[in-house]
Amino acid sequence: MSIFRKLLHVSAASLLNRAKRSIQQRKFASHSHPKTYNWKWEDKGFNRIATVNHLIAITGGLNSKYLEIGCASNTLFDSVASKYKTGVDPASGGTHRMTSDEFFANNKEIFNVIFIDGLHEYEQVHRDACNALDSVEVGGYIAFHDFLPSSWKEHHIPCISNAWTGDCWKLAVQLIEAKGVEFVILDIDHGVGLMKKLANDWSIPNVDKDLESAEFDYFVGVLDRLPIYSFDDGLTKVIGA
Repeated sequence: MSIFRKLLHVSAASLLNRAKRSIQQRKFASHSHPKTYNWKWEDKGFNRIATVNHLIAITGGLNSKYLEIGCASNTLFDSVASKYKTGVDPASGGTHRMTSDEFFANNKEIFNVIFIDGLHEYEQVHRDACNALDSVEVGGYIAFHDFLPSSWKEHHIPCISNAWTGDCWKLAVQLIEAKGVEFVILDIDHGVGLMKKLANDWSIPNVDKDLESAEFDYFVGVLDRLPIYSFDDGLTKVIGA
């Protein structure tokens, strides 16, 4: 295929995708909310890669055991400085081509660091968090991506936006009440949740059906309750716990 034809193909695909998103957004217009957040992620100076590699460094370095749920193009997975990496994704990337539920159902390994960036839906990320707590050592760390949406479109289930956090933030609301863990949200890279497992007798509230059906207005109302910290302060609070 010539360069011109390739460009034409990409352009057509881009236009089709834009049209699809526009139709979806009109379809769910009743869920819209005027509030938007300009998080300025590009100005923060840190991202999930920096977070995970810091956790790897303090839990054994190259010998730290790392698990990633949701690998996609391996942007994070290939950047993690560990010799013992397991990556789970049903479509691409990582080392295991399966769902996270399938992986955890048979997993016997205990990890030092786990990163969760799979299906961005509350019930699934809740299940991934509970399974991860069973699979990480006491004193180990679990991090999450996409806890801070910037608009109702980024939050919406099903996905109607190219930039999509989904409603992962609903788990963050519950992690405030969790026992046996220390939890914060780092104010970087679409909101990186960071949790340290303090004990084996941990507990997270069950999936809440009212929270499950909540829309973006709920997030706007609860945002001030979320433990959002700068990169430095959040790491200090969790690692020092």
